[in-house]
Amino acid sequence: MKRLPQFAVFAIVSQVVFLGSAWLLPLASEYSLVGDNISELVLGRYGWVQTVAFVISGVGIIGLAYAIYRLTSGARGSIVGPLMIGIYGFGAVVVAIFPTDRIDSKADVYSHSVFGWIHILTAAVCFLCVVIGMFVLTWTFSRLARWRSLVVWSALLAGTALALLFFQMEGPWVGIMQRLLVTAISGWLLLVATRIRTIASTRKAVPGADVSAST
Repeated sequence: MKRLPQFAVFAIVSQVVFLGSAWLLPLASEYSLVGDNISELVLGRYGWVQTVAFVISGVGIIGLAYAIYRLTSGARGSIVGPLMIGIYGFGAVVVAIFPTDRIDSKADVYSHSVFGWIHILTAAVCFLCVVIGMFVLTWTFSRLARWRSLVVWSALLAGTALALLFFQMEGPWVGIMQRLLVTAISGWLLLVATRIRTIASTRKAVPGADVSAST
């Protein structure tokens, strides 16, 4: 329990770093904010910044998933939800290790190296998992007194992420759509991390008490 506030703080910092690199790095890179995927920034100028951001974000999310599990333990969805969030964090580390291929034409979209396919499949699975996890945990939060005030915002961010998941495909707007998607996801993670910090810091988060207070 003592380390949970630290996990929450690191998760907050990691998401700020990740969002900063995703939105601001294009200003220094040859890749654009609107038309290029976030992953392509790794291939451009200062690409190491985006690689580090992926790793830091992934580690922070894994820690956050553990904290969510500890503070919702015993409630329905307290295993599946954090697991889905943890997969998203693990995936961020994987895509840092296996960078995307350069995409200069439509033909490149369907012609990838082994590393490129690992990157694409990992990203696809992880985006789907995190959206599922957001919905599952929104339902879990509704059953726990100390989390219940997050339900409306959690549901709105989960719904936004689900909608954007279908729009961030290849196309002229792929870059901005993907950035909006990760912003919705990171917004949810920041919301949850802030609540975890509050609950864990006050040492009032007793899983059994939360469950018994649920309706």
